Amino acid sequence: MGGMLWVGVAIAAALVLLLVVRAMGGDDEEPAAAPKAEPKGEPREKVATPIKVLTPPPDARNSKTGRDEEEPEGTKVASIPPPPEAESHVHPKVHVTEEEVPLEFGFADEDPTGPQALILVSGVGRTDPGRRRKHNEDAYLVLDEHAVFAIADGMGGYAAGEVASQLAVDVMAEAFKTNTFAGTPDPERPHRGDELCQAIEMANLAILTQARANEAQAGMGTTVVSARFSPNKQRVYIAHVGDSRLYRLRGGEIRQLTTDHTLGAAGITGPSASKLSRAVGIMDLVEVELTIDAPKVGDYYLLCSDGLSKMVPDEMIKQIIDENAEINRACERLVETANERGGRDNVSVILVHVEQPHSSQRPPEVV
Repeated sequence: MGGMLWVGVAIAAALVLLLVVRAMGGDDEEPAAAPKAEPKGEPREKVATPIKVLTPPPDARNSKTGRDEEEPEGTKVASIPPPPEAESHVHPKVHVTEEEVPLEFGFADEDPTGPQALILVSGVGRTDPGRRRKHNEDAYLVLDEHAVFAIADGMGGYAAGEVASQLAVDVMAEAFKTNTFAGTPDPERPHRGDELCQAIEMANLAILTQARANEAQAGMGTTVVSARFSPNKQRVYIAHVGDSRLYRLRGGEIRQLTTDHTLGAAGITGPSASKLSRAVGIMDLVEVELTIDAPKVGDYYLLCSDGLSKMVPDEMIKQIIDENAEINRACERLVETANERGGRDNVSVILVHVEQPHSSQRPPEVV
């Protein structure tokens, strides 16, 4: 009888001990080992409790891209471009703007060329880093004396995008200033348009060479949209690679004369649709698309990076130019509007106005 009493007391004591342990938070944990006695006169070193950082500091940079983590991701080139046949029907090598330029005039270099200008052109450019980026990777070229204009939108690692875009416009400028074209001549292109394409090919080689010599710039590249006017022939040759655009404003209408070189334009859908199908400086050979148009007095031609076209709708672009006849002010308003609407990317614009030649420069009447 006494033995049973002691068993009951032992069970009750165990239950009490279990309740005490649970109350102290040890329900699912092993009892902590008793702390070791510290030697007298040697205080224990204090260890700071680690703090988990949930977000990087504002100036933190991505180790791979060198870009601020807060900045929106820039344009990327598809790692595997679409097959040539997928792009060929969308992006012909040479394109004439429908009925604007007769076919025989578009491809032949025997177009009638008078001794006097049929049109005059003047252009103004602006570039701005936008509100979300700390570096401006755009560059532009206004070469009035040669009637050549270009915008390059760079991409790549830290600072490499701006290197690629600036190198592109510098190489193109030098080609026209020295009348030296080292690209691959194409007999299927009219001579003036072919030289513009060759200048872009030269830029492609220069960027590749620079990137291969500097590991930090590996993989850099750029889009290019360019225009070369021939006032005596009343032609404009438009050469482009990537998604920077050229628009024409005529008779109250705006029309995009370039087609974006993206996977989406080639018929690919999904998250990769916005990736570029081609760019300058990425591969040994770059295919440049050439478009030929016939400018008329009063026309405006707008070259821009996607920092404008993705932030400002086409009709709003037209309205801004309509309301600001002075091209300097129109360029300023286009950039301001892109920033007012978010400014997620660098924004660059060139606005070219086609004018009537002065009376002393007018060609004789042709019957």
